[in-house]
Amino acid sequence: MKIITKKITAFLAVCLASLLVFLPVHSQAQNLSFQTESDWELAATGMVPVFLNISNHDSFSADGEDQLSTRVMSGFNPANITFTVTAPEHNGITVSGTFQINHHLQGPSVQNAGLFEGRVADIAVSGDFGTFNVGKGFGIFNSIAIGDEGSGRGIGRFGGPDAADATLGRIGSGYVYANFNPRVTYTTPNLGGFTFKAGLINPEKPGGATSNIETALPRIEAQADYLIGFDGGTAQLWAGTMFQNVDVVGADYDYDIFGFDTGLKLNVGGFGLTGAFTFTEGVGADGLIGLNLIGSGLDQAEVEATQWYAEATYDFGGFLLGLSYGEGSQDANQTVVGASPDITNELLMAFFRYNVTDNLVLIGEFQNFASDAQADYVAGILGMQFNF
Repeated sequence: MKIITKKITAFLAVCLASLLVFLPVHSQAQNLSFQTESDWELAATGMVPVFLNISNHDSFSADGEDQLSTRVMSGFNPANITFTVTAPEHNGITVSGTFQINHHLQGPSVQNAGLFEGRVADIAVSGDFGTFNVGKGFGIFNSIAIGDEGSGRGIGRFGGPDAADATLGRIGSGYVYANFNPRVTYTTPNLGGFTFKAGLINPEKPGGATSNIETALPRIEAQADYLIGFDGGTAQLWAGTMFQNVDVVGADYDYDIFGFDTGLKLNVGGFGLTGAFTFTEGVGADGLIGLNLIGSGLDQAEVEATQWYAEATYDFGGFLLGLSYGEGSQDANQTVVGASPDITNELLMAFFRYNVTDNLVLIGEFQNFASDAQADYVAGILGMQFNF
């Protein structure tokens, strides 16, 4: 195990040193856009991330030995392209429609089965009153916490040697996943750096679509966000909450899914610091609302869990280095519909990003992951992302 860890560390060190010879550093490219004579606008943005992941998983093989794997895989963000069509402003109101297509890389021994999906299909109505969003898009609760520099733009936690499709980032080792659901949301205008967002989100049914579960009302999610500017930097503070009821018809039993989160992002010069904390009830250590990586989603009824992470970065001007650590944990719990054990997930990450050109970013990660729910592993990762 120690030999494998040293090899992976040396591999990343060589890759990191070699990147320092690429000069000059470039900025990110602008979005593709087209405007008609009648002021309709079409914009397209996207990314294609691909990673080489070398990992060693403790006692994973059938004979009890560690299992080493080398895989080409997706990251936390799969490849995607997003189209936005914006109509001409009319009586102070601007309407736009956004549609996103995503493609995931499949695991080994599978051909032409990479998952295609549409994560976003959204109408936005904006004006001096703020913005209404109607359709399918990203959730509200924990959405700012998910924007970390390390796992959010790389791989983060993944399921095992043969992981396929998008990875988990810090889901279950730092935050709860906001997910892409049909919803109706409202966001206030920027009020001196303060914004408030609230929405009705399609509820999750633990265990999937079944007549035994009733979720009569949508989930309510809300988030307050305050961005403060000062000489040399910015500070962002946020707090959010969510609530949803679940009725287990066959057991004559109901419970609530509830959560609150808070966090801070501080940027001064090239330094960046982020800290986030989340408490949930009815969402376990895996950080998935209404779902469970192991067992039925009902196993998480009334379970209490916390997620947190801390991250430090320094941006040299197109070359960013970072270090982060986070945990997800839950207490043992039992109800008439299921039981959950004590679980703790821990993820330590060191990472870098380097802008080679206006459109190409090189990304590296070193991970040490420990969990009560899946095999511990260490991983060395090197990838690239084409942005347009």
